Amino acid sequence: MGLGSLKWVAVFSVATNLLMIVPPLHMLQVYDRVLSSNSLETLIYITLIAVAAMVLYGAAEAVRGILVQRAAARYTVEKADPLFEGLSKSNGGMRQSSGLLRDFNMVRSFIASRTLVGLFDLPFAPFFVLLMFMLHWSLGIITLVGIMALVGIAIMQKVITAKAADTAKETDSEALSFAQTVFSRSEDIRAMGLLPSVMQRWGSRMGASLASGDEAAGQASAFYGTSKALRKILQIAIMAWGAYLVIDGQISGGVIFAASMLSGRALAPFEQVIGGWDRISQARGSHGKLEAFLAEQANRPETMRLPEPTGHIAVESLTFNPNEEKGGKPILENVSFEVPAGKVLAVIGPSGAGKSTIAKAIVGAIQQNTGQVRLDGAERSQWPEDQWGETVGYVSQEVTLFPGSLAENIARLEIEPNEEKVVRAAMAAGMHDMAVALPDGYGTMIGPGAVMLSGGQKQRVALARALYSDPRVLILDEPNAHLDANGETSLIAAIERAKGQGRTVVIVTQRRSVLTVADYVMTVKDGRIDSYVTANFSKSQQQAKPQQAAAQAEPQAAQNTPVAAAKSERLDSEALKKRRRVAGAPGISTPAAAEPVVAPAPVQRDLGERL
Repeated sequence: MGLGSLKWVAVFSVATNLLMIVPPLHMLQVYDRVLSSNSLETLIYITLIAVAAMVLYGAAEAVRGILVQRAAARYTVEKADPLFEGLSKSNGGMRQSSGLLRDFNMVRSFIASRTLVGLFDLPFAPFFVLLMFMLHWSLGIITLVGIMALVGIAIMQKVITAKAADTAKETDSEALSFAQTVFSRSEDIRAMGLLPSVMQRWGSRMGASLASGDEAAGQASAFYGTSKALRKILQIAIMAWGAYLVIDGQISGGVIFAASMLSGRALAPFEQVIGGWDRISQARGSHGKLEAFLAEQANRPETMRLPEPTGHIAVESLTFNPNEEKGGKPILENVSFEVPAGKVLAVIGPSGAGKSTIAKAIVGAIQQNTGQVRLDGAERSQWPEDQWGETVGYVSQEVTLFPGSLAENIARLEIEPNEEKVVRAAMAAGMHDMAVALPDGYGTMIGPGAVMLSGGQKQRVALARALYSDPRVLILDEPNAHLDANGETSLIAAIERAKGQGRTVVIVTQRRSVLTVADYVMTVKDGRIDSYVTANFSKSQQQAKPQQAAAQAEPQAAQNTPVAAAKSERLDSEALKKRRRVAGAPGISTPAAAEPVVAPAPVQRDLGERL
């Protein structure tokens, strides 16, 4: 946390607090020496000394402010990269990321605040109390009682306001997360006329946030007002008691004013802490969450770079259930299959079956509850992140492009994109003509406030991005969902080229047009593998496939038709009984609900006859 800077803050805090003795001493000398001796010279000299001391005090305070700013900057440098890297690897989702980034900003701003500086003044309060006892023991007692009262108020504030502060932070986080989700789909909201409903829901969340925030702020303000009033009462009490002591002849008149100033300095740090308690509490909680998250990320074992893989994928007993603690049904349950290196696996099935979840599990976009994903025998966690990213190309179902140029997006946001690799990847994805047709070609800026690409164009860019690093494995999740006939033809050609280059391809699709390039077809239903078969198309069927693709341009409707269902479910009963393994195909069975999926032989079907 920039401990070097904070050590110097402590050093300068010593200087500032020692210099704060000067005003009371000046007042004491004026009343007890200057006024009694009528010495103008003494007045001038002690005043000049006091002014010089206050100049040094101001300089020390300025240095303290600069030092806490530097401590905040150092904290940012130390924590920003590990935090960003940890969030990119975490599966906590947008809410966790947004919350931890807010926690990070909270801690950073607290380190640079005057509230932190006030905490460095707290240890000097006993020093000023001791000076009060030196002036007169009774004045010291009054100051000590006042400090104890302020400490009691601080403890009460911590206990009473904790629940309200936590609720306020939680509701505020929910409102911000809802707003971020809404803004990310603003086009859909405008198109479907959802703005009134969205505004009402946003208003209810903001209302809850304001109500809880108002409750927390009201409690904090009440305690702060009480502490301010108590401090003023104590100063009045010290002045009144000091006057009595002067009348009684126990102290001089200058002691009254010196005692008032010293008691104020002793009480000020406590009042400042009470006023900033809400901020201190939030910063402390945020710091604890950040450190716990970073410690968890740091405990991950270091991985070494592995040999270049051939592309053999093995999924073993994969189960994914994000609502397991609530007793929810798993999205994937005991899924096991293999894809030999250089082969193409097409994953089909009805909507909500778990197809996209399988793709996300393979690339590591989600963390499964149980099971393993292996590439060339090495489990996913054993591969270094950078090598895994180079080896596995991924096109997600919802394509996200980043603010920047087209070339930068294809080059995976590299600072200096390799132009030759960018063009090669674009040509492999069949989007080179699209790129050069844009206003500035590959240098065209895309995103909000720049050129907006269509859904099909985004999918082509995503495919080029997946191909940029020349990966051995391609995971394509609905890559043809927004493509027209020409785009789909380019996609099929790209898959055929990847297959010809020995790359392993897993493609999740609702359209049957891409099945002509598949070696195996896996049907997923209700989170389990319904079948795993070899694809055996004749040459004439492959040539006729463009006409089939046009006829099947509505995948969502087609998959729910009786004909499609019959095609998906038509099995050879004799083959089911014998469970014969197809030569060269990875084995998968469809077990009973109570049995885990292992790897017996698949059912042999000729998809050419079926389609």
